[in-house]
Amino acid sequence: MKTFLQIINQLADIQQKLEASGQSAQFERNFNKLTYLIEEEGFVYKNPLGEKYNDSRTDCEANIVGKEGKHMIITQVLKPIIYKKDSSGLSLVQKALVIVENRK
Repeated sequence: MKTFLQIINQLADIQQKLEASGQSAQFERNFNKLTYLIEEEGFVYKNPLGEKYNDSRTDCEANIVGKEGKHMIITQVLKPIIYKKDSSGLSLVQKALVIVENRK
């Protein structure tokens, strides 16, 4: 499982860098295929970039930049959220490592 987590982390990092540079569209089919293959092995990953953050969120470990406030947003994702599918549903196997900022 450790190898799959490392592969997913690297894939998510590459995908995020391509999106930031505006080059992700030309690789969309490749990422869709890789995501399908990962899901076939029972893993699901999620990039929470842009989502709201609060202390009760259990799927992320956050580093807060600036002052904490009511309108905390995930501004960077260093590692995605990763789940493993089994007969009882999804279980969290990796919390996202994120940077959070107050955006009001």
